[in-house]
Amino acid sequence: MCTILGNAINKGIERGITQGENPKLIMQVQKKMKKGDSITKIVDDLVEDEIVISPIYKMVKEYPEDTEKDIYQRLN
Repeated sequence: MCTILGNAINKGIERGITQGENPKLIMQVQKKMKKGDSITKIVDDLVEDEIVISPIYKMVKEYPEDTEKDIYQRLN
């Protein structure tokens, strides 16, 4: 019983951390795109995989006026 509860708590913590990090990552991508950085430079600067940055980059490009929270909701 404790193992099941422990696993549920750990998954909730992981999800909360991920939800907190994603808007920050989106904000960083938005700032770099405003500077005119390419996706390759953004991937290198943020030390992330292109598979992580690409959907954010495309969404920010399509909806440049959206906030990081708006982009996050569109991605999820």
